Amino acid sequence: MVELPQSLHAQLRDALRARILDGVLAPGAKLPSEAELTAEHGVSRITVRQALAALQTEGLIVKLHGKGAFVSHPRAAQSLNRLQGLNEAMAPEQHAVSSKRLAWREMKPPAAVARQLQLPAGETVYHLQTLRYLDREPLSLNSSYLPCFLGERLARVDFSQRDLIEVFEREGGLEIGEAQLEIGAGLAKAQDAKLLQLSPGAPVLLVERLLHLAGGGPVHVETAVYRADTFRYKLSVRR
Repeated sequence: MVELPQSLHAQLRDALRARILDGVLAPGAKLPSEAELTAEHGVSRITVRQALAALQTEGLIVKLHGKGAFVSHPRAAQSLNRLQGLNEAMAPEQHAVSSKRLAWREMKPPAAVARQLQLPAGETVYHLQTLRYLDREPLSLNSSYLPCFLGERLARVDFSQRDLIEVFEREGGLEIGEAQLEIGAGLAKAQDAKLLQLSPGAPVLLVERLLHLAGGGPVHVETAVYRADTFRYKLSVRR
């Protein structure tokens, strides 16, 4: 059987892949620009873009809007076998997690949030929006809603290096019992993409979490938009 010659973009893809897998291009390293790759390999700009798109699909590189292409870091993974915060989950793998507060205000909740938190009509909530970083790179955009009694207790707490669950239990005086999660796939909206350093329309992981008190009702609703190229959940199941 005669082997057909590889297309130019496949040859370039394989050459760059080998440099990444061999460690010549380390995690976080910036790839040469499209113009530099075009000149270095004597191919067209379209060929370069096809090769980079293939590497991005494989998860070997990420493209940051306006900055270029970079070698991906190994994906962080959080187990769903028990309820824990991201800081707690990432500590054994020596990943550094931090948060930047974007918003903290008292407001009238969206109808869906009021329903999930089982709030009386007219009750307000506290809204916390944060941008979370994993090893100093944007990871997720998180939007949380807390009942007023809890928001008032936590108004002066610094959330930047801590998990919300830990804060709820220590400063909030609550005993968290369980959570319901919904996880799905989506595309990055323009504003979210800008904060997460993605191209608009890039794939993202959408997560909604509803926390319940031990033996009690719901106490916290959170929606999160994760970069799909740097984060995943894992789950062990038994038959």
